[in-house]
Amino acid sequence: MRTIPLLSCLLLGGTSIAQTVFTYPDAIPAFGAYPVEARNYGVVSGLITAGTGVVWDLSAQNYSVIGSTTDSILDPAATPYTADFPSADVAVRLVDQFGYYGTSDTEVLDLGTRLSASSPSSINTDPASVVHFPADVDDTWTDAVATAASNSQLQVTILAEGAIVLADAVIDDAVLVERRYITPSFTSVSTTWFRRSNCLVPFGNVLSNGGVIVRVPEELMSAVTEAAAFDVRVGPNPAAHSVQVERTDGAALGELRLIDIAGREVRVLTTSSSRVEIDLSGSPEAAYMLRIASADGVRMMRLVRAVNGH
Repeated sequence: MRTIPLLSCLLLGGTSIAQTVFTYPDAIPAFGAYPVEARNYGVVSGLITAGTGVVWDLSAQNYSVIGSTTDSILDPAATPYTADFPSADVAVRLVDQFGYYGTSDTEVLDLGTRLSASSPSSINTDPASVVHFPADVDDTWTDAVATAASNSQLQVTILAEGAIVLADAVIDDAVLVERRYITPSFTSVSTTWFRRSNCLVPFGNVLSNGGVIVRVPEELMSAVTEAAAFDVRVGPNPAAHSVQVERTDGAALGELRLIDIAGREVRVLTTSSSRVEIDLSGSPEAAYMLRIASADGVRMMRLVRAVNGH
């Protein structure tokens, strides 16, 4: 792998102020299951594809529902194809397709994919850097990609950041990214929205004809943004036998879900109290995602069970 920095560029004219959009580890999502509803908003004319503080307002745009699914962020060891990607530390499952990634505090490497159980794994022998840490709007870089059968080059450009406004949801940490895979015979271009909190799973696409697809997180479909205004204390973390979860403002916690690395819910609690104790007895020593859905927002955080305190 060899990364070559390029000069910044814009698809549309105008001034863009440097804005950091991806940082480590904030851009790496927690292990768990993320239900989404895929929507087709049709062709949106005049869509802004460059800049900072952009507002993509689709609230008055008609759409059709493509379907609902659950994205999963997994420990590769919990997937059936982990042997093909021994250096992966994060796996992403979209329907029946698995993607494998190696993450560090400087980048995310695309190690390859498994499209289905009946097809062989596509392994990148020279993986490309699909995300840099930190990454700003206007950043552009290229990286070589090689498989056993072919060689190509990936060019990534961070186009814009801002908020997507829908009639029933607001995604206020949207990042628009262009990826170009260049081979001697063709060039493939994708323009995709990610989130500052999740640089691995696309939640929207701008198609070549101007069509817009948005994969709306189901937890946001009441126009309550994920960026919650409340603070939560969790301790101890790592925890051996139980963990205390408390809202610092004294308001009700609401629903708490503990999700394991395979995306399975291992604990579900509902409380009107601001403080609760979660019993971890019988749960394997591992990393979990704790999802707290209160009346005024949603918080997600990592929780580790380690009997020996590691």
